[in-house]
Amino acid sequence: MISFGNWPEYIDYDPDDHRLHPTLAEFTRRTGIAVDYSEPVTTNEHFFGRIAVPQALGHSGGYDLVVVSDWLVGQFIGMGWARALRPEGIPHAENLLPALRVPPLDAVYGYSLPWQAGLTGIAYNLAATGRAVTSVTDLLTAPDLRGRVSLTADMRDVMGLILLDQGHDPASFTNAEFDLALEVLAGSVRAGQIRTVTNRYRAGLARGDIAACMGWSGDVLSVARSHPLVRFAIPDAGGLLWTDNLMIPAHAQHPAEAEQLIDYYYQPEVAAQLAVSQMFICPVEGAAEAVPTTGLRLSGDQQRHMFPPPEVLAACRCFRMLTPVQNSVYTDRYISTVGL
Repeated sequence: MISFGNWPEYIDYDPDDHRLHPTLAEFTRRTGIAVDYSEPVTTNEHFFGRIAVPQALGHSGGYDLVVVSDWLVGQFIGMGWARALRPEGIPHAENLLPALRVPPLDAVYGYSLPWQAGLTGIAYNLAATGRAVTSVTDLLTAPDLRGRVSLTADMRDVMGLILLDQGHDPASFTNAEFDLALEVLAGSVRAGQIRTVTNRYRAGLARGDIAACMGWSGDVLSVARSHPLVRFAIPDAGGLLWTDNLMIPAHAQHPAEAEQLIDYYYQPEVAAQLAVSQMFICPVEGAAEAVPTTGLRLSGDQQRHMFPPPEVLAACRCFRMLTPVQNSVYTDRYISTVGL
């Protein structure tokens, strides 16, 4: 048995019993390997704190495979807490989408592979806004949105979009550019523009309590399934591209079996099944063609954001990889500014 730790609601579900996951059941049927699946990753920082001490002491922390964001994989690698992936153990890794093999994302691929990719942009509920919201400046300053805007809790999402809005590249910003972006955010907070700072914004967006927010493409598309007035937009100045990655902790007890599970999810028909349940960018080449095998049909908007054409990805940038010290400094300043 392998232990697999993931984010909440970040896998396919049996429609009649959300405790069951069809792709995992099929993996066990094919291989005979049972999977102890759990959802302990509520934030990257919290999960890092949970697993750091066992890793430092040379223990697995209870997991053979975890899903964490690309930047945290980089920090695990730097500390020697991530196990290198064996190419012979994951032959289907060759199906990784070419558009994701770009700096700085590629820096972590010797130790991890994307579970899902996604875009950070602007979500809005037309019933609450009465209009489209497509710029970060509008989101953070428009009087008609005051007190009805939400931000994610992740510093990279918010500061990355503000940096882009100011004409700076989040993959190579300077301290001075970060300071200017933080001043914009602080002004918005002081003006009462921000209602809440949370990663659990979907219900509020669906109800219209949150009129507009910074959000993740798959989350917003999932809400839009039952609330068609909810929309996702890549901001006028560009959005952020990111990946959440499958990583084997350095002291995992069953690394070969964990590699088998990674390889399984890089088969196009399996990746397609996961993708249609999550609505994020599928990282596996060939999955788009395999979608009909799932029995589901995608709308044009879903197709565009799950299997984006080159021009969509070209409008997005990645946030730079930070050292642990840089990450701590920037995150602390963000948290202080938004009052978390």
